[in-house]
Amino acid sequence: MSLQFDEQLLDDADGLAAADLASMLRTIAGSGAQVREAATRAAEADVESLSDERPRAVVLSAVGSSAAACEVLRALVADDVPLPLVEASGPTLPRWVGPLDLVIAVSRSGTAQPTLEAVTEAGRRGCRVVTIAAPRSPLDVLGDRVRGLTLSVDKADRHTRTSLWSLAVPLILVADALGLVTVSPDAVALAADRLDATAEKCRPASESFVNPAKRLAIDIAGTLPVIWGAGGLCRVAAKRFARQLHANAKYPALDGGLQEAAHGSVALFDGPFATTPAEDVFRDPFDDSTPTSVPLRVVLMRDAPENEGDGDASLRRAAEHLARERGVRTSQVMADSGQAVERLAQLIALGDFASVYLGLGLGIDPSPTRSVLEMKERIESARRNREG
Repeated sequence: MSLQFDEQLLDDADGLAAADLASMLRTIAGSGAQVREAATRAAEADVESLSDERPRAVVLSAVGSSAAACEVLRALVADDVPLPLVEASGPTLPRWVGPLDLVIAVSRSGTAQPTLEAVTEAGRRGCRVVTIAAPRSPLDVLGDRVRGLTLSVDKADRHTRTSLWSLAVPLILVADALGLVTVSPDAVALAADRLDATAEKCRPASESFVNPAKRLAIDIAGTLPVIWGAGGLCRVAAKRFARQLHANAKYPALDGGLQEAAHGSVALFDGPFATTPAEDVFRDPFDDSTPTSVPLRVVLMRDAPENEGDGDASLRRAAEHLARERGVRTSQVMADSGQAVERLAQLIALGDFASVYLGLGLGIDPSPTRSVLEMKERIESARRNREG
């Protein structure tokens, strides 16, 4: 299969609308509204009641796309966490977890079996439980059964990977009430505004030369993207972008933190993907059987300049210099100034839009993920067979 990218389609708003069968671009553009609705729902559920809780540790349980909300929280907490914050995807919990601990379970569908089993176990051990799930879903009902605080997410008909903020916002507000992180309601409102502003810049009617998401999609097309984040926020944004490229564009991508890359994956610059080989003048241009090399494209996710630490800036400059020496092209995605949750929201939104534009340009419907669904069915079938 050849990678034929239709760059002209990206500047055809009507053509994009016709190709985007599930209106993924419109859904991503509604992320700001998603933040506001999630914040309202969390307030109505009395999240502030958790401010009296003093758990020994907080355990996060989520799998699949829902786990992205936990990664957002991790990025905001960074290393300045006042009590242990542990991730346990389930179905089991660490042996030490007990009545002194709080378990937060996140599942948009509310049907993830490992998460359900983790909450059942938490209930047996007498843990305090918070659930974030679809209303009246199995997880929501189970949360009531174990006398937990249940936070219901909206019922919108969209995939979990485009519902990040409906899960992340209540989780952030729970963490704020617990004293794990300081993210005020005003900061959440600013994140919603930042998402709206990013959606305006990345809208389908905005031409590619002024649209940062379209420009990024064009840069990536026909390359193997290596997405590196400088700093905690940017590492999470890089991971999110790679996953969205996989799911929305069905396109391979590597990701990681720039700190780790400096000691490992930067070695890719010495390999066969680092530079584009010279064109063979004797090659038949219509012979698709002739193997071609796919060049690397480094995408650097950057924090706003005033928030970029000296070490991160040094690493980034070193990576840029080395890439230039090796003939590897780079793209940069930089957040504007603002609070941490604003900056992270902007970086995530740019990656989300770019992944959909890339998929549409390649003639791919971004919405379905058939292989993922088939994999889940096989896992569930194997589980039933074991239990039977």
